[in-house]
Amino acid sequence: MKMGEVEALLGQGRAAEARVACQRLAQSAPRDPGVQRLMSQVLLSCGQPAPALHFAQAASVLVPGHVGLMLEWANLLIICGKAEKALDVLGKAHKAEPGNAAVLSMRAGALLDLNRCVESLETCEKACALDPQNPGLISQHAACLLNVGRAPDAMARLLPLAQLPGASSAMIGGAALVSNYCPGWTRAQQLALHAAYGVALERELGPAPVREFRHRGDGKVRLGIVSPDLRSHSVAWFIEPLLEHIDRSKFEVVVYQTNALADGVTARLKGLVPLWRVMDTVSDAGLAEAIFADGVDVLVELSGHTHAHSLGCMHLRPAPVQLTYLGYPNVTGVRSMDGRLVDRWTDPVGVDEAGCETLVRMDRPFVCYKPPREQRAVGPLPCSRLGRVTFGSFNNAQKLNEVTMALWARVLEAVPGSRLLLKGVAFSEVALREQVLARFAAHGADRVEILPRAATTAEHLALYDQVDIGLDPLPYNGTTTTCEALWMGVPVVTLAGGTHAGRVGVSLLEAVGLGELVAGDEAGYVRIAAGLAGDVERLSGLRAGLRGRMEGSALCDGVGFTRGFEAVVLAAA
Repeated sequence: MKMGEVEALLGQGRAAEARVACQRLAQSAPRDPGVQRLMSQVLLSCGQPAPALHFAQAASVLVPGHVGLMLEWANLLIICGKAEKALDVLGKAHKAEPGNAAVLSMRAGALLDLNRCVESLETCEKACALDPQNPGLISQHAACLLNVGRAPDAMARLLPLAQLPGASSAMIGGAALVSNYCPGWTRAQQLALHAAYGVALERELGPAPVREFRHRGDGKVRLGIVSPDLRSHSVAWFIEPLLEHIDRSKFEVVVYQTNALADGVTARLKGLVPLWRVMDTVSDAGLAEAIFADGVDVLVELSGHTHAHSLGCMHLRPAPVQLTYLGYPNVTGVRSMDGRLVDRWTDPVGVDEAGCETLVRMDRPFVCYKPPREQRAVGPLPCSRLGRVTFGSFNNAQKLNEVTMALWARVLEAVPGSRLLLKGVAFSEVALREQVLARFAAHGADRVEILPRAATTAEHLALYDQVDIGLDPLPYNGTTTTCEALWMGVPVVTLAGGTHAGRVGVSLLEAVGLGELVAGDEAGYVRIAAGLAGDVERLSGLRAGLRGRMEGSALCDGVGFTRGFEAVVLAAA
């Protein structure tokens, strides 16, 4: 068989046959770079990136200085979680072709994977200068801006292209995601952008197919769950109680893992589910066909517009009832999506998302928090031993913006001698810490300290021993971070916004009986934070009792949450 025949098989989607044929070619021509390259491509199509990496490297070594081969090699290194090694390869490629925008773009992506966000942004801007009209580079530039806490600048890059006639669903979806982080964006503005995504997706994929759904007749509801985040990720912490407590006499769960990334958390979740399918190399169309063939009655997707989503699959209507939940703080805009699960605090009664999925309100908090397995005792109140109050926020840098920084600066000014402690994954980069400190200084706040990422969950939780009061960012509140703070005895002050993302704090605080820490405006936010800081006796009481209050609340009631979730699903089915 010749290379052209293998390529034909691959083009027909017959990857397994292509692999067998290409293996024969590779054995007969071990020094042919074209064969090695093709073998790499075939193995990647078969969902085998590790062996594909071997052949990509071999092809590149056989033709030194070939930038195209180096890019394929570097790409597979990134896929295999070896971004540092990819940077070495890309450095050689850049030396060979300094004006190659694709090399710089891939380098920016690798740097972002390593949380070197400022360096990634600088590299991406060099690529954009070489190819300023490239939509892919513009999208990447926006992602880099978002990751250093410059959401409005990211939106300024995306929105003009997203509003063009015939704009791609990818461009509109990127803008929709960024809108959640932008101060001043109303629910109605966000809704219009998400609805436009659904229109574009249907234009690209065609109308959803009309399917004849079959009932199996065993009396159970087959519940499908689609997610790329079933690992050490916030989504996993909140979905585990459902998988643990679901009534198996009424429901049969099928999980579709759409990302190859897996760890100990993945293994633990797998043990709770009878049918778990790894679908990381399957297209949206292939995923939809697998879900339809499995006879799923109710399909719940957990990612919305976040990375590695499967909204194209949802558009293809593989299940009679389709819901979005948890991993994204907004509607999706997908026309085949039936509902979005929320609660009355995040999305008050009277709010209607006309033109997108229907809001389905649970009669309890829309999330259930699974406390960390690492049992870390609550430490003593920091201000009692330090003589000063420490405010804290351990949210990621994406949620920082000038409005939030200015508000937190006002809090520090209202509490003389107080300090603000920040922490996040991306803050391991010195350059980002320096930039953020400079931005706070511009707002008159110089009592700010930024900590890098903690190595373990236990070390992360231990850092709350340094925090007296948590501050929620706006317009995109914390979820996991707020739950962790409360678990460690740290009360959190939030401001009730006008969007779901800006009202999650309301839901979490109301769940544990701390509605008095919800402000209605910025002045109220400062007043509540300062008042709490001046009441050491109250802070001490909260420190001692918050964990017990959480454990006895709806926020940690796994069984109660699951029964409520089941009722919603049964009503929908």
